[in-house]
Amino acid sequence: MHRPIFYDASGRRRRFTLPALFMMLFAIMLAAVAFAITIVDVPIPPAVPLRMERPRAEGIGQKLGHLSANLRASFAHWLPHGGSAAAAHPVTAAFYVPWDDASRAALRQHVNHIDWIAPALLSVTGPAHRLQLTNDSNFAAILHAAHRRPKIFPVVQNVANDAWDGQGTATLLHDRHARTTFLNQLLPSLKALHAAGVVFDFEALPAAAQRDYLSFLRQAAPALRDQHLRLTLTVPVDDKSWDLSRYGHVADRLFLMDYDQHYIGDKAGPIAAQPWFVQRLRAALTVVPAAKTIVAIGNYAYDWTDGAASADTLSIEDAWLSAHDSGAPIRFDPASGNASFDYQQDGRVHHVWMLDAASAWNQIRAAHMTGTGGIALWRLGSEDPGFWSALRQRDMTPPAAMGKLTSFNSVDVEGNGEILRIDDVPTIGRRTIAMGSGRTAGLITDEHFVSLPTPYVIRRTGYRPHAVALTFDDGPDPVWTPPILNILRKAHVPATFFVIGENAMMHPGLLRQIVAQGSEIGNHSYTHPNLAQVWDRGVSLELNSTQRLVEAYTGHAMRLFRAPYFGDAEPTTADEIGPALEAQQAGYLNVGLHVDPGDWTRPGTEAIVARTIAQVEAGGADRSAQIILLHDSGGDRAQTVAALPRIIGALKARGYRFVPVSTLAGLTPAQVMPAVRGADLTAVRIDVAIFLILAAIAVTLKWLFFAVILFGIGRALMLAGLALGSRLPRNRIAPPAIEPDLFVSVIIPAFNEAKVIEASVRRVLSSDQVGLEVIVVDDGSTDGTSRIVADAFAGDSRVQLLTLANAGKAAALNRALDLARAPIIVALDADTQFEPLTIARLARWFADPAVGAVAGNAMVGNRINLVTRWQAVEYVTAQNLERRALARFGAITVVPGAVGAWRRAALDAVGGYPLDTLAEDQDLTIAVQRAGWRIAYDTEAVAWTEAPESFRALSKQRFRWAFGTLQCLWKHRGIWREGKPAGLAWVGLPQAWLFQIAFAMVSPIIDLALVVSALDTALRVHQHGWAQTQSDVLRMALYWIAFTAIDIACGAVAYRLEPREKRYPALLLVAQRFIYRQIMYSVVIRAVGTAILGPWVGWGKLERSGRVQSTDVPHGASTARSHAT
Repeated sequence: MHRPIFYDASGRRRRFTLPALFMMLFAIMLAAVAFAITIVDVPIPPAVPLRMERPRAEGIGQKLGHLSANLRASFAHWLPHGGSAAAAHPVTAAFYVPWDDASRAALRQHVNHIDWIAPALLSVTGPAHRLQLTNDSNFAAILHAAHRRPKIFPVVQNVANDAWDGQGTATLLHDRHARTTFLNQLLPSLKALHAAGVVFDFEALPAAAQRDYLSFLRQAAPALRDQHLRLTLTVPVDDKSWDLSRYGHVADRLFLMDYDQHYIGDKAGPIAAQPWFVQRLRAALTVVPAAKTIVAIGNYAYDWTDGAASADTLSIEDAWLSAHDSGAPIRFDPASGNASFDYQQDGRVHHVWMLDAASAWNQIRAAHMTGTGGIALWRLGSEDPGFWSALRQRDMTPPAAMGKLTSFNSVDVEGNGEILRIDDVPTIGRRTIAMGSGRTAGLITDEHFVSLPTPYVIRRTGYRPHAVALTFDDGPDPVWTPPILNILRKAHVPATFFVIGENAMMHPGLLRQIVAQGSEIGNHSYTHPNLAQVWDRGVSLELNSTQRLVEAYTGHAMRLFRAPYFGDAEPTTADEIGPALEAQQAGYLNVGLHVDPGDWTRPGTEAIVARTIAQVEAGGADRSAQIILLHDSGGDRAQTVAALPRIIGALKARGYRFVPVSTLAGLTPAQVMPAVRGADLTAVRIDVAIFLILAAIAVTLKWLFFAVILFGIGRALMLAGLALGSRLPRNRIAPPAIEPDLFVSVIIPAFNEAKVIEASVRRVLSSDQVGLEVIVVDDGSTDGTSRIVADAFAGDSRVQLLTLANAGKAAALNRALDLARAPIIVALDADTQFEPLTIARLARWFADPAVGAVAGNAMVGNRINLVTRWQAVEYVTAQNLERRALARFGAITVVPGAVGAWRRAALDAVGGYPLDTLAEDQDLTIAVQRAGWRIAYDTEAVAWTEAPESFRALSKQRFRWAFGTLQCLWKHRGIWREGKPAGLAWVGLPQAWLFQIAFAMVSPIIDLALVVSALDTALRVHQHGWAQTQSDVLRMALYWIAFTAIDIACGAVAYRLEPREKRYPALLLVAQRFIYRQIMYSVVIRAVGTAILGPWVGWGKLERSGRVQSTDVPHGASTARSHAT
């Protein structure tokens, strides 16, 4: 009995392999657990000692009286008398400014409660009166995500550089041509913003300009209404030069700016005393219909300093923070309904007045009683969070939410420098409210702040005059970091490198070089995500992974940290602070920056140098500019490398000295990069080996990926080129003439082929221009196969039936050889249908005595579903194309069992069909060539075979093919040593090992890497935006498009060479990359695993459907446009 290749009857290989595999997996899991423990369990070191300067503010209590102290509290004029009916649908509007993060946070929180949003996105200033549009992607994103999207009324202001250009606007309004030009610019801008109208907010206008302003509005009104846009404008309520009646006549709505009773250029006092608010409102409504008005209510604070020319504008949260820090009590002024407090700082007295939720409650009540068309908030981000509760409450009782004082995300940044420490986190405050009764019912008559909310408090340090620190983010990089280190070494300049873990893992030598040169290393996360969008444990893992990696490679820990996308040294939202706080709690020192030349945008070497120097020299005691941000990775950094020596030289020439970040912080290098000692050293030693292994795996995968891609592309192009080349006249081998007198024995092995056997035999008997006999070998069928043959062909002497006990296909073929009388043997599967001339075309090649076998052209005949259509594509683009190309080298590795012919003498020379492999046709093909015979290939000899019709059946068939191929390659491995036959030794078998076995083994890893890469790229686009990730996306898309284009082109060549294929299904070819090719990989992996374990592998049986349909080409046409090799 012939023992099959790889079969281990003793089972020793299995008994050894499985435990060894288990032990290897256990060791990997153990190492992974140990590694995970070292990453998760990173000891938190003591806080880095930082010296902070902290100015103190002191409350002065009753030392100074208020302006209203001598006024007699009276609530008689706090509400309008004889009010009008409330508006049926009052509008809730809010003003938004793009330059304030708090405004953005407030909009995000309350967007669904706003009817009209008025963003200050447009301005017109200067002698040219050019309209400027501020692009605010955050504003657009918030509105896009809103469940209830407000209407957009962009605000057009005459402001530039924090100053109102009243005179310039007057000039614009006076010039009709300039007004027309301005309107022509404005209308497209409003359309681009998807506006429902516009708000003109022209302030500081001279009194003489009022007439021109009205003329402009009359000119604008029809143009806006033609575009279905509403015309609105802001008007002051305490300026007699504004004729509200005329403005109300031309505008659709007026925003009555009912505040600034005492403004920033005025003396300290209530910003909008309740009696003053009501009086000004009623005066306006005497000349403007109430329905045309929207009352703008202020919610902010002014801080007047004794001796100063003007006050500072504060948000309510800023005012609360000043009161909290100074300990000054906030008092509700019963004469004005405004709150105030006083404090002293640096010897100067400050008076703060506020419009808060209490004043807003009273003002909203008064406005509703007059029947105005709505309420507007000036402005989002500066308001008391209780404002929104006051606005939404419809009864006479303030909601409980007004007693809870929260913050939006504001941040109090103190001190000077770019090294940060977070001293306080937000806390919630509480206030109590007293309501009036009788005539004051529904009014708030007092408020008491039990405790004040606090925001994040960040203190900065590190200001050292004439000292600068170079920092490099995103490295290390094998291309750009070394030249940067060389420049620093030659200039004797230290720097701080904030490294990304996944980059550093590949380059331990660069990390050691950085430390050896006296520079410092800081943590910049492991994968450079936006840490604000990473879950809490994810932030810890990002930091710990990079920490352990640097410790493993350098023996030093890191205490410096810079969050990706941190921006600068003034974080303004909780999103920015959260990761920094977590890093601080893990023992890191947060390092910001104030000098950013934007080298990552590649603006040019000159621009990088000029921007850096200008920003450094702009720094001072009020705002330091000492930490310079550059990049040594993340793209082409040639400009950065070129700019670096010039930056160093220029700043040194200006008297600046270069220091590491530790020096700015007042620390030693040993404090920011302490040596790893004690128990932590054991964990680091574990990590060294694992990080090195991971780096090696990463490098291997990288090169493996490129190798697979390049070899795959090269093979596809070579096969297509060789196949096309065979059509050239100089390469064409004309097939011999058909000899009708040739006699051929056709053997059809059959096992349970009742559905197809009769059609197969009849198809063979209908062959033209050849004499033949048919031997049907029933290999132990149980479905009546023999009976069908006997009944159908009992009277045909050309047909013989041989019925055997089941012994396998190869044994059945060998028994039939004993009966065969012809010198040419054709063996075909029972599911295959030959065209009439197929056998004659195969037989003609044996006129050459060197030919031992002829391979035909197998095609899929049952293209009934996706599975079979995919196989049809594969037969044409892979198997047949490969066979055409390999024929050029004499390297055909398989004469297909579906359609092939053999010289009887060749079969006898090699002992007939082999019994020790499942791929007997491939085994025999190689054996015949080793015996000295040549293999021919006839593309015109077509057979239509039945392909598996389900993925399960396909997997079963291809496993047998893959295992049989592996058996053959192993069995005939001696060909490499012998070097003969040359075609097989140097082309056929090497390419089979490489592309059929090795590539199939690694392809799942490549596919997984591609999926992970695609997901990672999608995540980066989501986290970082298109601008910063488009190069990665485009590069990936380019690779995929290039590879797919080559695949499609080579497929087109294959189909062009097949005259029976009328249409090229390019989309099916592309779709093969998903599911189909993965099945092909999986069966090879199973085959390799089976070969290692050594179990018995049987032939198996595929269920036949009998649905093969051939598409015969007319004899003449086929011969005329086909060729053979």
